[in-house]
Amino acid sequence: MEHLFIINPAAGKVDRRKELTEKIESVKTDDKVTVMFTEKPGDATEFVKSYLSKADDFVRVYSCGGDGTANEVLKGIIGFENCALGVVPVGSGNDFVRSFEKFTKDDFVNIEAMMFGEDKLIDIMECQGRYSMNNMSVGFDAAVAKNVDKFKRIPLVSGSLAYKISIVYCLLSKRKHRYRMLTDGKEYVGKNIKTLLAVAGNGKFYGGGIKATPLADFNDGKIEFMHIKTINALKFIFLINTYIKGDHIDNPKFPFVKHTKCESVSFESDKDIDIGFDGEIISLKNPTVRIVPNAVRVIVPKVKERVAVGK
Repeated sequence: MEHLFIINPAAGKVDRRKELTEKIESVKTDDKVTVMFTEKPGDATEFVKSYLSKADDFVRVYSCGGDGTANEVLKGIIGFENCALGVVPVGSGNDFVRSFEKFTKDDFVNIEAMMFGEDKLIDIMECQGRYSMNNMSVGFDAAVAKNVDKFKRIPLVSGSLAYKISIVYCLLSKRKHRYRMLTDGKEYVGKNIKTLLAVAGNGKFYGGGIKATPLADFNDGKIEFMHIKTINALKFIFLINTYIKGDHIDNPKFPFVKHTKCESVSFESDKDIDIGFDGEIISLKNPTVRIVPNAVRVIVPKVKERVAVGK
């Protein structure tokens, strides 16, 4: 067996190259261990593809960064069967590992626990040749993420402040998105209904801990699709804390929230649609999101006195 660590120094608030490298080197193993550092977007994908194409043994690939880094590594392992993906969450969002609720974030950051952990097959989602382990979203969330960079350019505005400004901006101007939506090819909630946001979930969390799709399951062969109709700003403010906790599903206080299980969900519009893939925003024409069952092996940590089989 081989171990390939992809470390993104730009992930999170501090550069953790030295810390992670020391932890990796401290693990006693006879396996081959390789560490690579990314310098720009796309590096992780290329590093992984190149390494796996030459590997003779089974390779455990570890994404050391945030959800964006994990998505890049995922792109790199697609098409290879001689590998498993481990997510070491040292970024800012780290939402993918939250869905494994029998484990803590520290369990996944424990390098030794990951290197001796077990592989588990999970579903992923695909949309026009792009892939996601966690979620894809349209509407308000995608608009917020898309506008953050614009506000970051303002002098003295930090990343977190830019995100808050973007939320307020989109709350005032980006609450009405009109799509035709189909789940498994059938009309969903009516034609061209005004939409605040919609999330196709394979994992439960996104946006730094928001439990948008609490019924999502990595192993059920289904997308958990959650849709919120356009509502006024006051209702949105009333909803938000409940939404963050994941208590909005089947809640009689919020009849404008709908959800269903499906194998595909399609969005149709006269305009290109901004869709978020684990935080990355891409504009696509009439995207269809599909579930791909048992597509990727992921590593869950081996924790003392616990068997690593949790979700």
